[in-house]
Amino acid sequence: MDKTFELLRSHGNKKTLILGGENPKPAADTVDAAIVQSLKNFLAAANKPFTTAWGANAAGADTTKPQFIHLGFHLPHTPVLPPKSFRDRFKTEQYNVPTFTEESRQKLPPQLQRIQKAGNMLTMSDAQKKQAIQDYYAFCAHGDQLLGEAVEAFKAYCQTHNQTYLIIFTVGDHGWHLGEQGMAAKFTPWRESIHNAAIVVSSDPTLTPPGTLYSNMVEFVDFAPTMLQAAGLNIYSDSFSYLDGHSLLDQYTGRQAPRACALGEINVIAGPRAYMHTDRFRFSMRTRPFNNLVNTSQLGKDLSWALTAPPEKVDLALYDLLHDPLELNNLASEPAYQPLTEWFRQKLGRIVLGDGRIECDWAFENRYHHSNFAAGADDKKLNIPPHLIP
Repeated sequence: MDKTFELLRSHGNKKTLILGGENPKPAADTVDAAIVQSLKNFLAAANKPFTTAWGANAAGADTTKPQFIHLGFHLPHTPVLPPKSFRDRFKTEQYNVPTFTEESRQKLPPQLQRIQKAGNMLTMSDAQKKQAIQDYYAFCAHGDQLLGEAVEAFKAYCQTHNQTYLIIFTVGDHGWHLGEQGMAAKFTPWRESIHNAAIVVSSDPTLTPPGTLYSNMVEFVDFAPTMLQAAGLNIYSDSFSYLDGHSLLDQYTGRQAPRACALGEINVIAGPRAYMHTDRFRFSMRTRPFNNLVNTSQLGKDLSWALTAPPEKVDLALYDLLHDPLELNNLASEPAYQPLTEWFRQKLGRIVLGDGRIECDWAFENRYHHSNFAAGADDKKLNIPPHLIP
């Protein structure tokens, strides 16, 4: 099978992970193509019953009501298997494999070294690295084709029935490294894992003026208030005060001030790690002393550990993007940057660990812990003391 479909497997910890190869199905018969066809069948069966692709009886779109349609695609997630028609097109494309040295790897704290090793690309041959990149982009091209079909079908439905629409397209819940940091992987606090783009299009050009780019930071939590607002709800009323996000439409028009930073946390591969991204800096840190998903015995335990433990135990990483946009030089232990690193540690740690944190053991119903020892820490402000910036 590996030879027939030219399968390329990971050189990291999970050897069964497929990073490239040929899909045994033609483009029109992949699982993602079936998702688009299901959407087309649903829209084509407006106001009447139809049979789904899996044989269930269902009702088509009700044209008297607005439609909320969520399409979740598999691609370009592993296994990376583009159909032959797309893969052949990319076999002649040339890409520069990002440079990552052992010197840069040694500057990483132990937790990040384990993450890098889990998706290691450094031991691949040049041909394998080339295939990993070519096949990934071929898979994305297959996705572009399908997304175009889905969008056209939805817009045609809206036009036929005189309905307005809002379309949000994003790549998530993560990005993917193609040699950056020497990896073919995700699960990292670096740019390639967490920096995505979103396309927001409305049939009302006053909401999303065509051809306009918004380059400030937004977060995935912004999608919910955007959709609620598009549905006609007042997201600024008290009933929606629980929302962390801001409407993308309001950020776009300037009604909502740009974000000072973006936050996130990862909990797999090498244990809990949080990150903060600003215009100039990217900082990340270990948040707990263990290396696993939180379980029942650990709910709420050691929540302040990351704020007080010796810095070398918290696996700190700080990149100055002004001088190092590729995040190759961890400055956390550099004397000139240590005071700034400590400031980020306290700022981020108090937000993610002590300001309304909910920890769940997902194996059980309603087994969780609520932490609020630093209530109000997430003030949406940065205010780095100028004297801390070298």
